[in-house]
Amino acid sequence: MKSFIIGCVAMFIAVSSFSQDNSVADTSVTAYLKYNCPMHTQYVSNVPARCPVCGDNMNELSQKEIMKMEVVKLYTCPMDNVICTKPGKCPKCGMEMAELNPKDKSKAD
Repeated sequence: MKSFIIGCVAMFIAVSSFSQDNSVADTSVTAYLKYNCPMHTQYVSNVPARCPVCGDNMNELSQKEIMKMEVVKLYTCPMDNVICTKPGKCPKCGMEMAELNPKDKSKAD
């Protein structure tokens, strides 16, 4: 009886460990973390662009900076597509920034 219970527990552990989703958390957020303004670091972009506040060119982020920013929530203006790491108002139109929830393409299929 003892060996039967131990066998059931071992099988349960084996099945539960293989059934977990081992994919990385929503990787589509990292697609937005390529460039940021050197003066206004809270504004990020996925393409070379100009800062919405000062108009300077955005600089490319290093891998270390990207890894640091992966844990940060992103906010976007629903009207101007400005992406920011802090909540508040859009610098272009003054609307409230909404939290960015990109759709994970692998789960959409």
